[in-house]
Amino acid sequence: MCMCDGRPMTDTARSTRGDRGAAVAASAAGVAAAGTFACAACCILPFALPAAVLAVAGGALAWLASIYEGAIVAAIALVAAAWIWVIRQSLRARKRPAMPTVMVMLAASVMLTLAYHWPSIEPIAVAALNAR
Repeated sequence: MCMCDGRPMTDTARSTRGDRGAAVAASAAGVAAAGTFACAACCILPFALPAAVLAVAGGALAWLASIYEGAIVAAIALVAAAWIWVIRQSLRARKRPAMPTVMVMLAASVMLTLAYHWPSIEPIAVAALNAR
């Protein structure tokens, strides 16, 4: 047993060699993780992403189909409120609304009309697509 200043040395003294080993191990783990992410980004993601997007889109469409009635009521209220807003602003300013504003509002109204009548349009559209 070695003596230092009259006291025995114990095994609890810090070793600089162990700290360097931990740093090397941490670096190796970091490089391995970076390699894993790089492989996932360029090799696995292009194969998995389309499937994930389709699954999410299918779930979103199923959810939207289940709330059709409530969504139509909300859409009618929102488009009506937008038309009231545009007319009110036009009357307040005593000017005609800008043409792009009118075009966007007409497009929203046409899309709302199509969405409202979609249950009766869908069988005709599906039959026309299946006939090809």
